[in-house]
Amino acid sequence: MRLRRHGLGRAAAAALFGVVGGVASWAVLGTAQQGASSVPVQEQRENRVEPAVVTARTADVSSVLTMEGSVAKESGRYVARATVAPAHLYRFIDAPSTARVKIVDGPEPFTCGGVLIGADPSDPAGDVLLTCSIPASVKVFPGLPLKVAVETGNAANAVTVPVSALSGTTGSAHVTVVDGQGVRERREVTVGVVSGVLAQVTHGLKAGEKVQDPVADAFVDGAEGAG
Repeated sequence: MRLRRHGLGRAAAAALFGVVGGVASWAVLGTAQQGASSVPVQEQRENRVEPAVVTARTADVSSVLTMEGSVAKESGRYVARATVAPAHLYRFIDAPSTARVKIVDGPEPFTCGGVLIGADPSDPAGDVLLTCSIPASVKVFPGLPLKVAVETGNAANAVTVPVSALSGTTGSAHVTVVDGQGVRERREVTVGVVSGVLAQVTHGLKAGEKVQDPVADAFVDGAEGAG
C-alpha cells in the first residue's frame, strides 16, 4: 500500500484508516437498491498491517548528552556544573575528558576540560554532578546559566539496529529476529552505545540479520528487507 504518492504520510494514514494494534480498518460507502429507491450502505473492511522488518547494519554510533547547569566557583576557579539525571548515567559508556559549554546569552561555545562526574562533595548523598574547568580566558560570573554537551560513547563500524527495534536500551535487551522464511525468534542481545536513532548491538546479532521494528513506517513502500 503506497500512500505517499497521494500526499499521505504515516500519521495521516493512521488517522484515516484508524490503525489500532496493527489492524487498519475503514468504511466504504455505497448504495444498494431497495424497491424503487437507493439506500446508503456502509461496508466495514479490515486489513491487518504486518510489523515492519529492518536489517541490522554496520555504522558509526556516538552518544552525546546535553545538560543544563550554571557557573560555580570552586577553590578560586570557575567551573561549569550540571546535574546528571540518574537514568542518564547508563549512557556513560566512555569516561569523557572534555565537554562543550555554551553560556546562555554569553560568549561563543568553548571547550571545558578536566571533566569529573560524581557526587557533590558538600552533599555526598545528593545529586550526581558533572563539572569541568572553564578556561581563564572566558569571562564568566557565578550563577550564569549554561548548557553542557558531552560525548558519552562512541563506536566505529558497529552492528546497529534502530532503537525502536529493541525492548530496552541498556545492557541486556531483546529483539525479534526474522529469518528468510518469515519465522520470528525472540533473542537476547547486549546493547552498547545508543544515539537518538541507532543502537549498537555488541552481542547476539550479526550484520545482515533482519529484525522486527514495530515503529518503522509500514505504510510507505512496505517493510524493508521483507524478502
